[in-house]
Amino acid sequence: MHPLANIKCARQAHSVRIALAFALLRHAASLATMSSSCPQLKGLLDRVKHNDRAGEAARSALPFVIGNENKAMGLVLPRMAKEFSRFPSVFSVTNDEVRLIDQSEWLINDSPDYSNNYLLSHRSEAVRDVLESMKTKDVVPALRGWRNEPFAVRESFHSSPELIVERAAAVLFGVPAYGVFVNGYTCEDTSNCCRPTHVWVGKRSMMKQTWPNRLDSLAAGGLAAGVLPRQAILSECTEEAGIDESYLQERIRAVSAVSYTGFNDDMWGLKRDVLFCFDLELPLNFEPEPVDGEMESFQKIPIDSLLEMLASPILKADDSDNLWKPNVGVVLIDFLVRHGILDSDDPYFLELIDALRGARCA
Repeated sequence: MHPLANIKCARQAHSVRIALAFALLRHAASLATMSSSCPQLKGLLDRVKHNDRAGEAARSALPFVIGNENKAMGLVLPRMAKEFSRFPSVFSVTNDEVRLIDQSEWLINDSPDYSNNYLLSHRSEAVRDVLESMKTKDVVPALRGWRNEPFAVRESFHSSPELIVERAAAVLFGVPAYGVFVNGYTCEDTSNCCRPTHVWVGKRSMMKQTWPNRLDSLAAGGLAAGVLPRQAILSECTEEAGIDESYLQERIRAVSAVSYTGFNDDMWGLKRDVLFCFDLELPLNFEPEPVDGEMESFQKIPIDSLLEMLASPILKADDSDNLWKPNVGVVLIDFLVRHGILDSDDPYFLELIDALRGARCA
């Protein structure tokens, strides 16, 4: 046989061996996926994605722009943009944006601090008048939950506020909102004293305006204008669960943050939330007590049961079959990841990690 023919045959044989090797690798990977994939972890991923399901709606929403700034501070859904268009002296609504109009008399040439405060005050007053009119007419369901709590509209958490609105209205502008959640847990395995075995959860009061009777974190709350996360979570733990503040000061830890874009419960607005997460190990003999009426009761759930509950499917788009306040699942799943409860070898693990911060976290 000619030498060149021998070389050609050798190359062909080598190519066949490579193809067979790749086929075997693909088969092995397929078997590994089938054997290592945890149905529970896939269920957890589905729950996180369900809470972050407003991405498509956000892409079709109108940017909310304030004054002469050309940066989008929020995202307004079409049905809400139509309501804002009924107030043309305050909002300019086009096919491209919803813009809060700065009146010429608000724009004064004085010291920057005075000018900014003056502008902030007048913007906020004009928007409040609009929102109160909507509330009186009972057109927008979200405003039935009016709290008389100031909410700062800002580009990121540590940015200066551009506008102050009623907290219940924040979702209508689709602006970033911030909250605090604490994972209260116990470690009851004597062979591994650092591994959480149980988590305390609360059951929301039937009188709550949002998500009544749903399971919630031990304590949680939204961040009002000018309030920092640690200050807020200390207050929430004391007021909602009766935890001694001196114990909290020593033991509570800031550990993480999660983010998502979801719908509010009446589907009129977008929840673009960033949640500061705290962990709090509790004594075995401690039992939280409802103090301010936000929670009806508390229960301590074993980690295995918690995992099973969170991995159960949510079948209805309106969350009516969900035992949990929707965003609580995201916070608890982040807790399970951080404490090594979930298997990093699972093929859904990295996708889950990515999904826990599905929106801008700033």
